Amino acid sequence: MLTDKSLNRQEKGKFIVFEGVDGSGLSTQASRLHAWLEQTTGRKVLLTKEPSEGPVGVLLRQALNKRIQGLGADTMALLFAADRLDHLNHAILPALAKGYHVICDRYLLSSLAYQGRNFPLAWLKQINAEAIAPDLTIFIRVDPVITLQRIADKRFQVDLFEQENILREVLSNYNLLVNELGRKGQKIIEIDGNHALDDVSTEILSSVQELIPKFGVKNFQYQS
Repeated sequence: MLTDKSLNRQEKGKFIVFEGVDGSGLSTQASRLHAWLEQTTGRKVLLTKEPSEGPVGVLLRQALNKRIQGLGADTMALLFAADRLDHLNHAILPALAKGYHVICDRYLLSSLAYQGRNFPLAWLKQINAEAIAPDLTIFIRVDPVITLQRIADKRFQVDLFEQENILREVLSNYNLLVNELGRKGQKIIEIDGNHALDDVSTEILSSVQELIPKFGVKNFQYQS
C-alpha cells in the first residue's frame, strides 16, 4: 500500500504537477522547469507524464489517439487509475525517496476533470484513493479555442478529448477542482497560459522558487 507517512519530507525531493486542458503547453513548460531545476538545484530531476510509459499507459495512449477503439468511459477511468498506481509505485515514489525532484505532466486532477464529465467525483476519488498529494500543482489556464488552434498547427490528427465542447466542460471542472483543493490547503498556483511563452515560464519558475528557494531565475536561458 502506498504511504507518504514513512517518507521524510525533508529528505525527499519535491513533487510538482502540471495541469490544464489539451494544448495548454504543459509539456513545454514541464520540460523547461526540468531543465531549470537540473541546472540550479544540484539534484537529479525526473520528468515524467501521465498516461505513463508503463504497460497500462501505453494502452491508454493508443486509446486516446484512436488506434484502439471500443473501450467504455468507465473502463478508461479505471485504466487511468491503474496506470497512476503503477506509475507511483515504479517511478514517482522511488524517485522522491532517493531525493530526486519529480515533475509530472498531468496527474490526478486530469482524471477528475476529464472523467468528471461522465462520472461522480466521489467514485473517481475512490478509485484514485492511493494517489499522494503533490507538493505543488501548476494549473495553466488557456481558452480551448486557443489550445485547439495550437494543436491544429502542430499535428493533423486530434485525440479523443480534443473537441471544443469537451474541453470547455473539462476547463469548468478544473475551475471547481482548483478552488476545492485550494480551500483544503493544497498548494496550487494558476498561470495565465495566454501570455507569451517566456513570460509564462518566468511566472512558473518564480512560483517554484518559493517551493525550492535555492536559486533565482535571472540567468536561466529558455529552450523550446
